[in-house]
Amino acid sequence: MNKSASFISTQVSSGDYYYLNLTPDKKLKETVVCGGREQCAPDYRIERHGFKFYSLEFVSAGKGTLELRGKSYPLGPGALFFYGPGISHKIRTDPAAPLLKHFVDFTGSDLFGLIKKTALVHTPLYTTSLLRIRSLFESLLKTGGTESRHRNELCVLILKQLILCIDETALPQQEAFSQAWQTYFRCRQSIEENFSTLGKVEQAARDCHLDKAYLCRLFQRYANETPLQLLTRLKMGRAAEMLSGQNLLIKQVAEEAGYPDPYHFSRVFKRVYGIHPEAFIQTVRRKG
Repeated sequence: MNKSASFISTQVSSGDYYYLNLTPDKKLKETVVCGGREQCAPDYRIERHGFKFYSLEFVSAGKGTLELRGKSYPLGPGALFFYGPGISHKIRTDPAAPLLKHFVDFTGSDLFGLIKKTALVHTPLYTTSLLRIRSLFESLLKTGGTESRHRNELCVLILKQLILCIDETALPQQEAFSQAWQTYFRCRQSIEENFSTLGKVEQAARDCHLDKAYLCRLFQRYANETPLQLLTRLKMGRAAEMLSGQNLLIKQVAEEAGYPDPYHFSRVFKRVYGIHPEAFIQTVRRKG
């Protein structure tokens, strides 16, 4: 675990970090300083009166508490919070379920201006799309850790996308602890984790001990897609990966994706990506 900044906590079980510009010019309007992913130790506790940079943190797993400007908030998967210069904050993990969290530190008037357009500047939020937000934080980690000469600019672009995505998928703190949201979150996680073995939405609903109609109402309330659209998108994403990286027949990929009828699979694939699997394979191979 490579650490090269004094403000990085040592109260972690493991961590992965990137460092771009630890001494940014105050005149710059947008700079990503550093960031990373941390598995907090059971005794993790941060207490600061402020911070030298702006910081955006995201909870991927675990539980804890946040005290921001003297007000206390519970933390759980999907939580997002922001702090910076002059903003007092305390972060504690639940020893029984230590926090796994991502963070990005940045500076500059343009990035702060973008944050100010969201509710994050006032209060922690929860996202309705945990997987999407986690993916963007992981993209920051991957890009920040490369030797690309454009990595600083790329990380700024990813951070802007992240902030806009947070604003688009934000859920108020009080709503995030409602029974309806908890049920939706549990069902979405179940679909995302088990999509490869799920045949239909009815099966996903049964696995979550719900009826299909209620599951659809939950998605209508909290998501911008139906359970079927989510399931289809995940299956087709996996199918595209297999068609790209493995020498498999379309029939084999269709079966792996849960489509016994390869013709039905081809129609669904075209509906999602705009081309048939055969054309997709030719395009990928031509690029290779």
